Amino acid sequence: MQGTVTVVNLIHDTAAETDTPVCWVFPACSWRERRGSSGSGTAKDPERTTHVRIPAGLCTQGYLPYAQWAALPVAEKRRHWTLKRGWKLVQGAVTTLTAEEYAHLEKTHLCCTVSAISDNREPLLPHWHVEGS
Repeated sequence: MQGTVTVVNLIHDTAAETDTPVCWVFPACSWRERRGSSGSGTAKDPERTTHVRIPAGLCTQGYLPYAQWAALPVAEKRRHWTLKRGWKLVQGAVTTLTAEEYAHLEKTHLCCTVSAISDNREPLLPHWHVEGS
């Protein structure tokens, strides 16, 4: 499904020990879900895998790999976005979130938790591929 995807970055405040969500909204992304099961024999659990493709041509500006982004001062992190395992992507446009809204995001929006990231910005079809559940 083609549409808008929101990447949510968490900026950690070491003094208060809190995370502040910062939303980055990107159009023309693809969001595909695959449902299956995991386990063996008759004890199988339902499983949902999400594949998201974020075109690099629309959103390269401001992107930094996580290691570079993490080294930035807090004020500078708001000007750049990144992808990190364990953070969330949301199907659709979400411009702002509070920490409490982020904690309950799976109950209010179609979203996934990032489990793998591939930086595929080669010349043929430059994009980031994100897999989540």
